[in-house]
Amino acid sequence: MSKAEQQTRIRKIMIYALNAALRAGVIPLKTRHNGVTETECAEITVCGKPTIINWCDTGHNDLRISVWWDYRPERLPKLTKNRVHDLTLPLPGVYRDRLRLIVGLCASCYFNRQRKRGVLSDKGNEFFSVYVRESTASYIDEQKEVKPFGYSISELSRSLLKNDFTTSRR
Repeated sequence: MSKAEQQTRIRKIMIYALNAALRAGVIPLKTRHNGVTETECAEITVCGKPTIINWCDTGHNDLRISVWWDYRPERLPKLTKNRVHDLTLPLPGVYRDRLRLIVGLCASCYFNRQRKRGVLSDKGNEFFSVYVRESTASYIDEQKEVKPFGYSISELSRSLLKNDFTTSRR
């Protein structure tokens, strides 16, 4: 799968996921009284597949939103099944070669909450921390195109700031 095909598929699923999460009201569009939004996650269904959507406050009225589409933790190898998995990370906490077992697609983006401005670009790329399982390509391609629901996907770049990323230690 080429980079362009991968980006097209990621964009399609991310729009579906953001639309579903915004319609269901799971993504907080307002900060708490102290100006910070807690890192949280929710389980939703996107294009008929179980999906984890998680977010964390990155400051500047932005959230880092991550989507784990077609998430199947029951497919984890027995050895790692008993571990508690952090559902608030950009990618599941497994080695990259194991992602294909438990997730069809992962991607993250920055979402500006101020007047639901929408997805911000990072040096021309809207999505980062990406993974697409090759076998899901045809299923994603069969899904019809949708438009963002009440937000936009900006071409304006967002400069990366230190401490914008959540990292996991093994």
